[in-house]
Amino acid sequence: MRQSFPMDSALGVVFALGGAAILQQALTMQALPGMNVGPGLFPSIVGAGMAIMGVALTIQGWIVRDTPEDEAQPLVTWFAVGVVVTLAAVILAMPYVGFLVAGTIFSVVVVLMSGGKWLSAIIFSPIATAGIYYLFMSGFRVPLPRGILG
Repeated sequence: MRQSFPMDSALGVVFALGGAAILQQALTMQALPGMNVGPGLFPSIVGAGMAIMGVALTIQGWIVRDTPEDEAQPLVTWFAVGVVVTLAAVILAMPYVGFLVAGTIFSVVVVLMSGGKWLSAIIFSPIATAGIYYLFMSGFRVPLPRGILG
């Protein structure tokens, strides 16, 4: 009996090829004078990660082929939709309110949507956002929007 090509493997191949294309383009970016890190660093990390995870998903799709379609988790869930909508709102709001405010609000919303408690969200979100802000501003020297905090 011939089995069809697993959907996870098909998505894995797409992600691996997409990641390889991103990585290839990112490696052609030239560093700017006076910058410690070139503009291709982050896209290179993302592309390599996508390619590696795509290969892993492809292999996993071939190994685990016995899960019936009815038992598989749905691709679109309220959590996934909520994260995408929240991310779109943050992207639109960030130039006006800044990275620190938008990132903190985004983190709080995601923690709460994933079942976390308010106290955890209030403690974790500013610390994580400040850490990311410091890493990009000081470590990578990538300017982030300041917004209302100017």
